[in-house]
Amino acid sequence: MRTFIKIVVFLIVIVIAGLIALPFFIDPNDYKDEISREVEKVTGRNLTLQGDIGLSVFPWIALDLGPLSLSNAEGFNAETFAKVQAAEIRIKLIPLLKKQLEMDTIILDGLVLNLETDKSGKTNWDDLVKPDATEEATVTEAESTADSDEQSSPALQTITVAGIKLSNANILWSDASKGESYQLRNLNLTTDPLEPGVPTAVDMDFDVISTKPEAKAHVTLTTNAAVDMEKQQYALEGFSFSAIAEGKELAFNQADLSLKGDIKADLAKQWVEVSDLALAAKATNNQQKVDAKLTGQVTSNLATQQSNIDNLDITATIQDPSLPDEQAEFHLTSGIKADLKQETLTVSALVLKLQDLLLEGDIQAKDILKEKPTFAGSIHIQPFSLRKLASDMKIELPEMSDESTLEKVELRSELSGSTNQINLKQLALTLDQSNLTGQFAVSNFSKPAFNFNLKLDQIDADRYMPPVKEEKETDKTPTTNDNANKAATAEEALPLDALRQINAKGSIDIGKLKATGLNSENIHISIDAGDGLVKLTPLKANLYQGQYNGNIILDARSDALKLSLNEQVKNVQAGPLLKDMTGDAKISGTANANAKLTGSGATVSQIKQTLTGNGGFAFTDGALQGINIAEIIRKAKAALKGESLPASDAPVQTDFSSMSGTFTANNGVINNQDLAVKSPLLRIDGAGKANLANETLDYGLKVAVVGTSKGQGGKELEELKGVTIPIKITGTFSEPKPTVDLANLVKDKAKEELKSKAEEKLKEKLGDDLGGLLGGKLGGSKAKSETQSTEAENATDAESEEEKSSDKKLEDAVKDKLKNFF
Repeated sequence: MRTFIKIVVFLIVIVIAGLIALPFFIDPNDYKDEISREVEKVTGRNLTLQGDIGLSVFPWIALDLGPLSLSNAEGFNAETFAKVQAAEIRIKLIPLLKKQLEMDTIILDGLVLNLETDKSGKTNWDDLVKPDATEEATVTEAESTADSDEQSSPALQTITVAGIKLSNANILWSDASKGESYQLRNLNLTTDPLEPGVPTAVDMDFDVISTKPEAKAHVTLTTNAAVDMEKQQYALEGFSFSAIAEGKELAFNQADLSLKGDIKADLAKQWVEVSDLALAAKATNNQQKVDAKLTGQVTSNLATQQSNIDNLDITATIQDPSLPDEQAEFHLTSGIKADLKQETLTVSALVLKLQDLLLEGDIQAKDILKEKPTFAGSIHIQPFSLRKLASDMKIELPEMSDESTLEKVELRSELSGSTNQINLKQLALTLDQSNLTGQFAVSNFSKPAFNFNLKLDQIDADRYMPPVKEEKETDKTPTTNDNANKAATAEEALPLDALRQINAKGSIDIGKLKATGLNSENIHISIDAGDGLVKLTPLKANLYQGQYNGNIILDARSDALKLSLNEQVKNVQAGPLLKDMTGDAKISGTANANAKLTGSGATVSQIKQTLTGNGGFAFTDGALQGINIAEIIRKAKAALKGESLPASDAPVQTDFSSMSGTFTANNGVINNQDLAVKSPLLRIDGAGKANLANETLDYGLKVAVVGTSKGQGGKELEELKGVTIPIKITGTFSEPKPTVDLANLVKDKAKEELKSKAEEKLKEKLGDDLGGLLGGKLGGSKAKSETQSTEAENATDAESEEEKSSDKKLEDAVKDKLKNFF
């Protein structure tokens, strides 16, 4: 046995001695040409070995290479595909004999790798990774042999590497098909020993340079990496990544990014976990600065394609000179679950805070990998001041009559939708003192279509409208047609394009509404609009102790807007209505009215000028404001007598028990021929026209005093009983000008006087029995003979010339008598 041991030891010594002596007898540099030829044979590339090759065998099998380069593929720009300044690989011999691979630190210095893509999309490494058919057959045969060898002999039992040191590496990539190029420069990588399942320190840094967009960045990475190839387990403990980037074409001139966490992966179980995730980003440009942070825990099951982000927390501070205090705060927390197999995404316990705005919600999304994903959930925006938020964000709100509006806004809703539509159900919106509930949907965001069914408890819309500005008095008043035409030209055109864009269908019910000064209750509005045709039908409201019903149609499908109105009011108190509408109630009383009108035009004035249709009205127990007919008669009476009346404190109005009439409209002119007004003292018939375009009046009244000591006017008008007094009304809607038509009054009285005088003369000639003459001409009996009538007519003809000559005198006399009469 001793002898055997000695022999074995002797043989080992001989082998070691031979290995030690081998480099002295064999020079690897003698084989540089042969090595180049073999590389060219396999790759088609030329390998150039510029430096000496160092070789040692014991105790390390070591290979030291000097500068070397591998030529580029034909047709590409770079001279070489890859080149290295120096490389060193060392493997321990004795452990290798025991099927244990122990490598010293692998050193690679000055690597330059040129990666290129030409205009056709071909790369300069295609020929290295796509072997031809012969090579594939050779590789397949080799693999088969290797598999056979592996089955016959065990593989390496362990593999350890003392580390990797990569220094001064540069990887250059250019894409001629896209005009892009990127450079990875000054890459340095060092590691501690690499052992299966044992953490090792990794330290790496490099520079990235881009030409499109023009930018550059410096990247560093440190971690303790553990790799167990057999168990397929990987871990990056204390992972830390940072990058500082800058570029003129970037959204920010400079950005500083950092990512930290612990990463574990078990590919056998197809499971990945990132704990203590912390992502920070700082970005700045000339005026803005963003400082954002993200934390959370990430788990992912690759087999089931399920991933969770727990305790997600995102904070951001935005600095901008245009912001209040030059900054804004953003904070978001949530939990996220994604199931790529089921194509679902759940965002739970979402809390988003931006300045004073706080949003809470839960969202579930489906078909997230498809072209049209959908979502559903609920949101709640806590009460906030929209006015303050807009002020803080330096957003200018429209001017409103009440600056205390928009102080409280709150929103709750269930929602569902997709990338092209949204539906808010169980909507509850609070705006100041108003509460809106119902359903509201929008589809086709590119050309929105609205569908809604809403209820609003009450709102004062005038608070949100621009304040009414008083018109400044001007010395120059347009009086010529040219000025009028210029004013019409300057009038703002109706928004026909906006009307054509409306696509809406739905209804809204309002408990109480104040708008343009009008108060109404129980309002119902239905709208059906599309392709330029807007139908507001039916419209209903309780209005000033009465009811309103209407149908309004706006047709904007042509160059001019076509308007159609069909409206009716019942038992409405006209005085308060007109007072709130215009500030001046011209008529009071209980009103019933209806109107059917149509018009067209590109401006409001043009529509007024084309209004055509008909309608009717009836008022009871009211008054005409701005005109006191009894007072006008009294003044006329005094004027005829050459007297003047003392100032009266009586209201400037004409009381009536009823007023009714009908009207027709033709091209903006309202024509009424059957006005009938009854009051305790007066009976009034009227006829005339009103021009809506220029708001002027041309109207005539016939006022008859019915004779009573009661009512407006009293005793002073009793002596006018039976007298019909014509009144002319001109002027404008806002300033009517009523006057007594003395000419017609005198003319009527003159006729009566002539009639009386003719009757007296006939009596003188024919006696008291006027017969058929007075019956036919003056309204008397027709019982006498035709002979008497003929004689009377002859007598009348004989006197006609005398009567004509005295007409003027009679009119003067009538005036005198009227003075006495009044």
